[in-house]
Amino acid sequence: MSTTRFRPITATGVLAPLLLGACHHPPHATPLSCDAHAPLAAEGLARGVPVETTPTGRCLAAMADAGDVAAELRLGDFYHEQKGALPLIDTRGRQIHWYRLAANRGSAQGAWQAARLIDKDPQWQVPNDALAYTFTAIKGGVPEAADYLIDQWQAGRIDAGKLYAFRRWLDRDKTLPADEKQEIVEGLDAPADELESE
Repeated sequence: MSTTRFRPITATGVLAPLLLGACHHPPHATPLSCDAHAPLAAEGLARGVPVETTPTGRCLAAMADAGDVAAELRLGDFYHEQKGALPLIDTRGRQIHWYRLAANRGSAQGAWQAARLIDKDPQWQVPNDALAYTFTAIKGGVPEAADYLIDQWQAGRIDAGKLYAFRRWLDRDKTLPADEKQEIVEGLDAPADELESE
């Protein structure tokens, strides 16, 4: 009886760089003549051309990819400010993308914008990622996020267990103003009908 031996295929020599190159996406290089404050052109959006393909948009996207939170917020804000239907561009998806990047790099404003966009259906519980971004926004000093949290808690859209760690943080926190912290605690402790009458 003869046995057949199979030799494992290895990616070496010329084949390895080709295989690895197909998986590697190098970051955008920031153009040398990049004016991050130049106006962004919205004309191409109706034709399905994202702003990130324009010279200024490409510059901002490169800066955002390199970790520039202001560039991420500017791109998110650009898509947020577009009025009317743009069937060829997912403006909401692009807003969420840029705001999430900013939030994940510590931007309280990016976190707040992402939370508002993610929580789009008041019939259901607040999604976990929207709730996490809301906590980040509150911790970063966005007062609207605290109001939103209290409203959603009172509407029954947040399970009590999801607030446990946040309440512990509130007890230890020294960064929020005392009156704002007290308002949050009272809002999370108040019966629903008491808040509705205010």
